Parts: sequence; structure tokens; C-alpha cells
Amino acid sequence: MIRIRAVLDILGYGTALLGFFPLCPYLDPLSLVVFPAAFFAGIAADRTGRRPASWVFTGAALLFFGYYFLQFHRDNLVGPAVNLLVVFLAVRLAGEKTPRHYLQIFALSLFALASSSLFSLSAAFLVFLMVMLVLIAFALVILTFYQADASLSVSRPGLGKILSVAAIMPAGAVPLMFLFFAILPRTQYPLWGFLNVAGKKEVGFAESVRPGSAASIGEARSIVFRATCERLPQNELYWRGIVLNTFDGSTWARTAVPAGEVPGAVRGHVVRQTIYPEPSRNRYLFALDIPRQVKGVRAFLATDFVLGLPSVAAKRLKYDVVSIISRTIPVSRGIDSAFYLRLPPRVPERMLVLGRRIGERGKDEGEKVRLLEQFYRAQRLDYATKDLPVGDDPLDEFLFVEKRGHCEYFASSFAVLLRAAGVPARLVGGYLGGEYNDIGGYYVVSDDMAHVWVEAYITGRGWIQIDPSSFAANFAGRSERLHARFMRRLQMYADALNYYWNLSVISYDLDRQLQVITAAGSSLKGVALPGRLRPALLWWLVPLVAIGLIPAARTKRRFSREERLVAQFLAVARKRFRVETTPATGLLELAAAIGNPAVDRFVAMYCGAVYRDRKLSSDELRTLRHLIRTMNADRREKERSS
Repeated sequence: MIRIRAVLDILGYGTALLGFFPLCPYLDPLSLVVFPAAFFAGIAADRTGRRPASWVFTGAALLFFGYYFLQFHRDNLVGPAVNLLVVFLAVRLAGEKTPRHYLQIFALSLFALASSSLFSLSAAFLVFLMVMLVLIAFALVILTFYQADASLSVSRPGLGKILSVAAIMPAGAVPLMFLFFAILPRTQYPLWGFLNVAGKKEVGFAESVRPGSAASIGEARSIVFRATCERLPQNELYWRGIVLNTFDGSTWARTAVPAGEVPGAVRGHVVRQTIYPEPSRNRYLFALDIPRQVKGVRAFLATDFVLGLPSVAAKRLKYDVVSIISRTIPVSRGIDSAFYLRLPPRVPERMLVLGRRIGERGKDEGEKVRLLEQFYRAQRLDYATKDLPVGDDPLDEFLFVEKRGHCEYFASSFAVLLRAAGVPARLVGGYLGGEYNDIGGYYVVSDDMAHVWVEAYITGRGWIQIDPSSFAANFAGRSERLHARFMRRLQMYADALNYYWNLSVISYDLDRQLQVITAAGSSLKGVALPGRLRPALLWWLVPLVAIGLIPAARTKRRFSREERLVAQFLAVARKRFRVETTPATGLLELAAAIGNPAVDRFVAMYCGAVYRDRKLSSDELRTLRHLIRTMNADRREKERSS
């Protein structure tokens, strides 16, 4: 026998875990310690029956409430609320459990899971939600038995029947889920995302570059965008984002492109991409270098091939880009050289001397670039993200003292030296590389792939792409380690699931719903016969009908074969002998009223088995079915003769 209380405890702790796990990445250390401790303390107390007085848990809840209440402010609303919710759930798990307390556990668990949508709306949320709803449906049925008798125990078959009845509720709701999916719009961002004020990113794309602002940078691995296109070598995966053309001595920034700069015809390998960026507050779009055409969004394409939106997008985007893989951007009418040679008033003396010396030695811009490349390779510089040069002259420290830095140091110093040498130069910010997910057929680009490189102007050729980071002694090895991180098969499957979730569910917004409804209305006007219905409609209709029949099928299976046999007998008897029956009419009473040998034999054989608490044998079943068929045949014969 199984105690109902034990089943209810299992369901309560299970739903609590489903509410806690999706929130783990966003909780404070205090909540991450309190919940597991309360979870196991509650299990131990349930087994031993010994737990502190109720005022202890009330006091603990008040203390935690005060602690997190003090953390509430305009820029930090969600964090304290979510942590407080988890702590309340933990206190409830550790405390006494009455029927009212179980309901509180289920409600708090559901609220905790719902609050995870404030941070992320991945496919995992749907899985957790469906499992939790099933467990809560089971728990509510079990709770009715527990409330009637807290000491009740049931057999395993009995518990199975109870749970099978409880499963009908979520199964019956499945057709409604399909209906609501087609009707209701869905948010493109985590729910109430405006409440979450984003903190500073450790690494990633930025609209300015300021080397020396931090001694180290982390590696945030959150996904920036996914891109479907043909598979390319890693050294061709330069995703252009922004061009930074002005340097004030500490920061590279973007200002208006000088008037009259007209790009020429770019030649190279044409690559078509479909980009799926993750929601962000960035209005610049990314595409393989060099983008030539964009569709699917209202975007501008600047003369320096920067793609951007008029304003920050209000929903999840998808856009198509045609790019030409090339290291050279021809310029038809030349450039404003003075603008791209401009240096700040204060440049470190060693850098200024080095740039001028290279300018004197080089006969033209191309030779000056080669001389500067030779200098960087000879310096044996290291690509690094920790122990970076800081201070008043971080670029000078990087080149001549520390000799270690990341892409911002390499690109910034290289561009400054080019300008000092008389070669127009600018920075390009974006991303380098991408992990190809061969399961989904797309590239994944994450924050830690953010990169900065240089474009130098060569007379007669145009803007030439140069990546000074590639001159680092250890850059090739670092690049290989960076791109090996996502190659594990399990991560590919997980990301492919999330990709298709966003593509098929989250991106199925109100605009797409209206398009589907409009298209369906236009199609229905031309439908003359049911046989001409579009085959795609059957892919929706058949599963919905099948799912809708599940509750009826389960209801039918609840009747035993003996009950179904009696139902068939009564139906034939009413038609054959014109008698009226009620639920209270007994078989023996019915046989006495009819007075037919076949009926008497059926009732005697059936009652001889069932009323003696045994199941009908196979021979008895065959005989009883034969008697029903005989009575039914007599009825038809009588109807034909009359």
C-alpha cells in the first residue's frame, strides 16, 4: 500500500524543483544556498516528523523579505522579487504541510517558473511548463483524497487509476493549446524585459573602442545572432558591424562619413545570408564583409557599408543580406585623406616617431603597410585578455613594454601608426568567426567573438582589410581553441532546438498571424469543393482531431469487457422486446419480465460469474456474444416479416 501523503510530497518537491532550476542562472548566492538547504531539510522533517515551530519559519520569511526589500529600486526590480519568491518557496518546503500549504507550494512553484520568462523565453521554458502542469493536475486530484483522509493509503493499481483519471485534464487541454497558439500573439523578448536594466557587458560589440579602459575582460558567451549561409573558411567570416573613423586620443568613435565618398564595384564571391539576431538594444546590423544588399527590414546601407536600423527594433528580427567576400573596397572618386589622417593633439612620442620613420621609408601606401606589418611580427606580441596595459598611454605600453593585448590594442595602435605614416586608416567593429551547427545548418556567433580590425586606404586600389591581431604570435592557436568550444554534439542539438523554437514559435508574431489569416481568407474564396482543400490544412486538422479524441478513448478504456458486454445486451433487449430499462433495473428482474430462453440463459451465465466475483472465461464470453448476436438476428427477422 502507498500512502497518499507520500505521493503528495513527491509531487510537491517535484514542482518546486521545476520552478527553481530555470531561475538558477539569475539568482543571488543567498537564494542558491537557501533553497537546496530548505529542500533537503523539508524531506528530512517529513520523514522524521520533527520540525521547528511555525513561528521560526514566519520569522525567517520576514527576515528575508526585509533583506530583499532593501534592494528594491527603480533600476533593480526583478532581481529582488525573483529571489524573494524562491526564498518563500524554500520556507514553505521546510515548514509544516497542510492542504493549504500544498496549494501554496504549487502556486509558488508556478510563479517561480513564470518569472523565469522575465529573463529568457527558450524552448526549455515550454518543456518545464508542460511537465509542471501535468504534475499539478495529478497533485490536485491526490489532494482531494488527502483532504478527506490524511492517513489514507491505496494499492498500486488503485493509485494508477487515480493518476490515469488525473491525466485526462491536461490531455483534454491540448486542443486548446493548439488553438491559442494560432490565435494569441507572443512577445519577442523576455516578458516585461524593460524591467531588467542590463548591466555592462564584459566583452562584445560596442559602438566605440577605448583600449586601456580595463585591465582584463571576461568572455561572455551569449549568442548574438545566427546566420544561415553556405559554409565558409573561418578566415572569411568577418561580420561587419560599424566603422569607427575618429580618434580623440583615448576613444575611437563613429562620425558622419565625409561627403563625396562613393564606393566602386566590389568584386568577389557572392554569399547570401539570412540573419537571426538575438534581441538587443543595438541598432546596427551584422553581415559578412562586404554587404551590398539587405531585405526584410527597413535598414540603411551607408557609403562605408555599415548596415543599420533607423531606431532600435521593437521585435525579433530576420533579414536577408547579399555580401561579397572581398578584402578590398574600391572607391570611385577618392576619399577625404585629411579626415582619415587626423590624429589627436597628443600621441605617444615613440609611436609618433615610429610612424613617421615608416612613412619616410615606404615609397607608397602599400609598402608602408608591409613595413608596419613586419614591425608587428618582429615584436612577438601576444594576444591576451588579462593583465592588459592601462594608464595614460595604453597603446605605447602595449607596443613597447607589456607587448600583450586584445584586438582593440592591435587595431587601434596599427591605425594610429598608419595615420602617422601618412596612410588613411579607420577601424571596423564586428565579429570574427562562427561555429557552424551542421544539425541546423547555420552559424552561431557569440559575444566572445567580437572583434576589431583595420581598413587602410591604398591609392588606386581602395580600402584594404587588415587584421593586425593576426600578427600576434599566439593568435592562430587562440582562434582554434575559441572555435572548438561549441563542437560538442549535445550543445549543437540544444542550440538547434532553441533556433527552431525562435523561428517557429517566438517569431510567429501578430504580423505573421494576420498574414496567415489573410492568406487563408483569400484561399477560401476560391474553394469550390471540400476535396480541393489544401493538403497543408490536413496537417493541422488530423492531429487536432486525433488529440481531441484522446479523452474519449481514455474514457472508453475505463469500462471493463463485462460492462461493455452488458451494455450491448441491454441495447439489443430494449429493441428486441420493447422494454424500458433504468440504471436501477437488475438483470434478474429484466429476465423475469421478458421470459425469453436466450435472455434467461445470458443472465444466468453472466450472473453466475460476475456475481461470484470472478471474471468471465473465454468460452463464456464467446457464448454470451453468440446469444447477443442471436437476439439481434431475431429482431431483424421480426422487423422484416412485419
